[in-house]
Amino acid sequence: MIVLADGTATNPVLAPRIKSLTEVVGHSMMIHEGGDNHSDHPKPLGGGGARMACGVIK
Repeated sequence: MIVLADGTATNPVLAPRIKSLTEVVGHSMMIHEGGDNHSDHPKPLGGGGARMACGVIK
């Protein structure tokens, strides 16, 4: 994830079922300290590590 000084961020997201950004308004997002390997091995839920931040998308 790249976050600029003005607070805007970009990050490629693997979410093939989302067709439009309007679908995620009102939903929450969790950012973990590490990357996700998209597998439950060697650790459950992608092994992304501790939670760093969360919030609701407006």
